[in-house]
Amino acid sequence: MRGVLIDTNVLLSFLTDRDPWQQGKAAELIQEASAGTMTLWLHQVVLIEMVYVLLNLYRRSPAETTSLLGELLQLPGVRPLDEAPWPRLLDLWPAVFTDFADSLLAAVLAERDLDSIATFDRRFSRRLRDQQLPTYW
Repeated sequence: MRGVLIDTNVLLSFLTDRDPWQQGKAAELIQEASAGTMTLWLHQVVLIEMVYVLLNLYRRSPAETTSLLGELLQLPGVRPLDEAPWPRLLDLWPAVFTDFADSLLAAVLAERDLDSIATFDRRFSRRLRDQQLPTYW
């Protein structure tokens, strides 16, 4: 079964109406995971960023955000992840990826047996490909 690491922007696109095309693509991933054809890995840093943005940018209530987070983590095929491969992470940050969270996701992708990372961030995608790390789209 395919394993895909998910970037924060994919979750935010799924949970908000910020970009209908991205929301549809993110929904397809969630549907595949729910159908059991894919495992979506959500790193704790991604979940923390998602909560922060929902609370502070989208002004969602803590109760609503808690509910969304709980529902997301209960979906079939969705798994939380909390590891940090520090040596690889420090090789990548800040020299290759200037964003710490992006560096962490790239390090996890490089060290784990995952198929790709799903992100809508074009700059991050380019840098991942430069490192021979696969992107989902």
